[in-house]
Amino acid sequence: MNSYQKRIVAAAIVGIAIVTAVYVPIQKDMVVHTAYGSLLLAIILSGVSLWQLTKTAAQDYITSVAFPLVLKGYLGLTIFLAVLFVALDLAGVWSIPYLWYIALQLVITGMTALKVLTIGAAQEAIQQVGGQVHALTSNWKLLQADVEAILQSAPAEMRKELMEVRDAIRYADPMSRPEVAAQEQELVMGIGQLKELVKANKADEAKTVCTTLQNVIKDRANRLKALK
Repeated sequence: MNSYQKRIVAAAIVGIAIVTAVYVPIQKDMVVHTAYGSLLLAIILSGVSLWQLTKTAAQDYITSVAFPLVLKGYLGLTIFLAVLFVALDLAGVWSIPYLWYIALQLVITGMTALKVLTIGAAQEAIQQVGGQVHALTSNWKLLQADVEAILQSAPAEMRKELMEVRDAIRYADPMSRPEVAAQEQELVMGIGQLKELVKANKADEAKTVCTTLQNVIKDRANRLKALK
């Protein structure tokens, strides 16, 4: 149990204790019983929902803002209705039929559940798209890392051309598509060749490969632009 989960449990226990402390000494009827049950249900459902939220590793706007905001609204409305109906009931001003109260609370709970499910579905969709984007860009980042590694060990006379290749990769569109697979494979092979040439200190051949790589990167960029 992590610290966030411990806080959820502690908050739920405190909330139940406060509601129960208010419930025990007051005069009871079906409206009071319904208010008490509604508050307990709201606390338990909110705690379980937040607990489930802690199981996701991703922390973004949805998990840190949108989701808790919906639960706060649900808790706030439930507390407001409970205080209002119990106060009117005990004061003898008006007693809402408890079946109406139950029906109203079920509607509020159902609407909140729908919002929570919608947010959960949106979060899953965002994470799925994010995973796809990561998969499509990770290979391109590896190419840049390979060139960076070559640059670290390259002699001074080769660094200018290598830096130009690195910058061309850095500022290119990292999204991979099947239509440019051939160009990307050519880049992989070219960078592998470049690595061997730098090790062998063959400056002229390495510069030629750098020029070829830049042309391939430009060709890839033109193809991606045509596909958009």
